[in-house]
Amino acid sequence: MTERIGFFADLHSNLEAYEACMAKAQELGVTRMVFLGDLVGYNADPCALVDRIGDLVAAKKAIAIVGNHDEAVFKDYRDQMNPHANAAIAWTKTQLSSAQVQFLKDLPLIIHEEDRCFVHASAYNPSKWNYVTDSMSAWQCAQSSGTTYTFVGHAHEQALFYQSAVGKLIRFAPHPGDEIPVMKHRQWVGVVGSLGQPRDGNPEACFAILEPATEALTFHRVPYDHFTAAEKVRSAGLPEELANRLITGK
Repeated sequence: MTERIGFFADLHSNLEAYEACMAKAQELGVTRMVFLGDLVGYNADPCALVDRIGDLVAAKKAIAIVGNHDEAVFKDYRDQMNPHANAAIAWTKTQLSSAQVQFLKDLPLIIHEEDRCFVHASAYNPSKWNYVTDSMSAWQCAQSSGTTYTFVGHAHEQALFYQSAVGKLIRFAPHPGDEIPVMKHRQWVGVVGSLGQPRDGNPEACFAILEPATEALTFHRVPYDHFTAAEKVRSAGLPEELANRLITGK
C-alpha cells in the first residue's frame, strides 16, 4: 500500500469541517494522519474533536501536536490572545473533561521522524508560537528542524516554501488539487492551512497529503456545512465574529 500522510492543522473545534476532511482523506487513500495542533478554540465542538483525535492516536492511526490554543486550556494565555480567542477558550474550559484536558497536556510540542518534522507554529523556538509567513521565518523554521520536510500550522492560509539554489526559502502559493513534486535535494516547509477556520476568503476547509515514495505533496480544499458550524458557535454564546469568520472565510 502506498503511504499517504494527511496533515490537518488548526481544527479549532469545528466538527463539520473535520468530518468532511476525514471523508475526503479516506476517499484519497490517506494511510496515516498528523494533526498539527490547535484542536480546540474558536468553535463549538471541542469535546467531539478531542475524543475523535484521541481515538485515532490511541489506535496508532495518527499522531498529534499541541498548539497554542490547546495550551491555553491549561496555561494562562489571556494576555497573549485577543478577546474573541479568550472568550472561546474560557468557554472551552467549561466543556472539556479532566481526561480531555490531560490528553491536550500530554501532546508533544514537536516531533522529528525520519526526514520530516511536525510542529504547530515553527521549528524555530516552537514554544514561542512564531508564524511561518515569509522567506525569513520559513528559513529559520527549516534550519531549526534540520529535516527535508517540515509541516506546520498556526498561519491559517496554505503556503509552500522551497529552498532555492542559494539556500533562500521561496514562497509558493499552491493550487488545491495540484500534485507538487517535492524532491529531497531541497528543504521544504509546508503550511497546511486551517481545517477549522480558514482566513483567505474561502470558507472551505484545508488539509494536505504527502506521498513520500513519489516525493509528491498535494494541498486540498473541502467544502463543508459551514453554516451549521457557524450556528453552533452562536448557540454556544460565543462571539458573533467567530461565526461570521466561518461563513466568510476571513
